[in-house]
Amino acid sequence: MENKYNIVSCASYGSSGSSVVTDYLSEYDNIKNLGTYEFRFVQDYMGISTLEDALVTSPHRLNSDIAIQNFLKYVDRQCGNILKRRYQEFFNNRWKEISYNYIDCLIDAKWQGYWEEYQIIEPKIQSVLKYQIFPRLKRLMSFPRKYIANYIPTKPMFFSFPSEEKFLKCTRNYINDLCNELDPKHEFQYLMFDQLMPPANIGKYERYFDSIKTIVVDRDPRDYYLENVLRWGEKWVPADVESFAILYRKQREQAKAYPDSENVLRIQFEDSIFHYDKFEEQVQNFLELNSDNHLHPKSKFNPLKSVKNTKLWERRNVDPTVIRKIENFLPEFLYQFDN
Repeated sequence: MENKYNIVSCASYGSSGSSVVTDYLSEYDNIKNLGTYEFRFVQDYMGISTLEDALVTSPHRLNSDIAIQNFLKYVDRQCGNILKRRYQEFFNNRWKEISYNYIDCLIDAKWQGYWEEYQIIEPKIQSVLKYQIFPRLKRLMSFPRKYIANYIPTKPMFFSFPSEEKFLKCTRNYINDLCNELDPKHEFQYLMFDQLMPPANIGKYERYFDSIKTIVVDRDPRDYYLENVLRWGEKWVPADVESFAILYRKQREQAKAYPDSENVLRIQFEDSIFHYDKFEEQVQNFLELNSDNHLHPKSKFNPLKSVKNTKLWERRNVDPTVIRKIENFLPEFLYQFDN
């Protein structure tokens, strides 16, 4: 059986309403939906995209080593621990094994080595002890004495210079291997991952997959501000309204700077609620879904219940001047509720 998978993912700007997609698609029996846990290893810094930048786009005789080491640290982090299993739990405890095999596919050479960057990435005190004080003490106690490099501790060091073709081939195989842990018999039409893709420059990331479709969800800036800043206290959004408005607009300009392929659908969170039938038709057509597989309509995403997540400034104790400022700074992004 061909080891290729059809993947669908939603993308957002953080609390911009993409859960309507994961909830809606969980109502289909031919989609394996992993829920709202975020799988960001493609787009995160130190993830696959950063790896490509270092190995393919801007290759360097030493920087590929740090890029690979950072990726492996990221993999280890996403393994989780006794408190939170993270990716290991989803991929049958093979996330780390499969990810390390992916790196083996890309590595040209590996040895016990050292270069000065190791001193920079270590905590300061540890770096001074490990790379400056202890090596000099060892050298003082040695006879005959050798150059200081002989006493500096080493660790696995890597070099990789793949062609773009090889990088993409290894990456697609890697993602298919992960998917095989989720659907080994290819029983589902789609595998659904939350936040696998970013909301901008999506074409770059599509290259890592045999088949992927992305649904990007955006939201009225007033509710977006209230959810992130006042409700959750998220720090990726500035509390200062003017700074918030600049970030909000620039991120949308960032998305417009890169034309979408036919495999990207952009929707408005509010439209999924106030124009549910149109939203459903859009998603079904985009993913070529059969309504016969929609076994549990509105069981997870019910617009009559989700409407409470709109116009939040009318339901919460919010300084009205904050809302007016957002409306003045971002008039073109306001959802037209009256229509």
